[in-house]
Amino acid sequence: MRRQWKTMLGAVIVAVAAVLADVGVASAQPPIVAAKDFSKPAIVILGYGLIDNGTMRPVLRRRVLTGLTVAQFFPQSPIIVTGGNPRGGNTEAGQMRKMLMMLGFPDNRIIVEDKANSTVQNARFSVPLAKKAGASGIILVTSSTHQDRADGNFADAGGNVLATVSYPDGNPSVNVAQFARDAMSPFLNIT
Repeated sequence: MRRQWKTMLGAVIVAVAAVLADVGVASAQPPIVAAKDFSKPAIVILGYGLIDNGTMRPVLRRRVLTGLTVAQFFPQSPIIVTGGNPRGGNTEAGQMRKMLMMLGFPDNRIIVEDKANSTVQNARFSVPLAKKAGASGIILVTSSTHQDRADGNFADAGGNVLATVSYPDGNPSVNVAQFARDAMSPFLNIT
């Protein structure tokens, strides 16, 4: 008799679970995923501290070259160079602008933001510039060890971060994960 009760109780539990599972599946809606608009993204190159004599460190030169590469895919888009922190009479943004122009990038596509002294300020000052330029969103250019902070700061500032392009630096285990994230971000809703 005890065994029959256990069997019946087990059958009831399984039946109730099956009914609840069907109800849960029937009422569950897939999440709404907004499409990313890459029609005219602003390419935002984040600064990196200058050497005391006002010249760029290799990290910043790599960011500029990366941003220039991204800009080749979006000929209608501006590049926003952002970074203050003057050294030797130069700002990070000013030096990035000089390098872009030296490499043949048109001056009329460069927007200089040279007041920011932190990533939070890079975001706070650059997001309105991107909106004023009529950008459909922002593609950030930085280093892989800086990406998560930059993504968060730009989202907090109201930026529509479409993707972040970064080159590997720092810890190799971060680099592999970051590369995968960079490669997938244009196709998935990853910010």
